[in-house]
Amino acid sequence: MSEVNRPRGGIPDAPVHPLSAFVTIILDWLWTILEVPLTLSVAGIVAILPISLAIAIINWLAVTLVQRFVSHDSWGASISKGLVMGIAAGVPYPLTGSALGAPLLIWSGAHAVQQLLLKSPQE
Repeated sequence: MSEVNRPRGGIPDAPVHPLSAFVTIILDWLWTILEVPLTLSVAGIVAILPISLAIAIINWLAVTLVQRFVSHDSWGASISKGLVMGIAAGVPYPLTGSALGAPLLIWSGAHAVQQLLLKSPQE
């Protein structure tokens, strides 16, 4: 398909790498294993804040490194994307991280499928 005949518009590239979205979802659900039993005890409720901070820091570092070294973003963009995804994953229970990560992962997949469908056959 030539550039003239190529359809305009389409699905733009997602703002974060698919691996960043996937890591956010996985960490969000992984830490739920600790968060749910802790909320059942009075003493465990105190541990929710440190666990949430640990999740946020781990996810912030993971997303920042993926964005910098896999997606080749600048350090500033990588750190800011990591911070947003880290805060989302740090919210207790698998709500915010999954609610932010899943649409981004679907967006990345839809963009990749569109690129495959629009790719012209190699002659």
